[in-house]
Amino acid sequence: MEKKFEDLAAKAKKLAEDSEELKVVREMAEDLAENASDFVRKYPIQSVLGAAAVGFLLASLLGRGRR
Repeated sequence: MEKKFEDLAAKAKKLAEDSEELKVVREMAEDLAENASDFVRKYPIQSVLGAAAVGFLLASLLGRGRR
């Protein structure tokens, strides 16, 4: 019975650690999204051209596999 409680305590500790790591990752993602949004507002033309270039490159790379 004591072994089960130890296992549950270890699992609870692991979940708490994972939860903290998840919070850090979420905060980093929110900061990245905010920075990207600010960049697009500041440089809208460059953002559209950059997105078009990335889309063209991806289409070119993925399209070659179909030939």
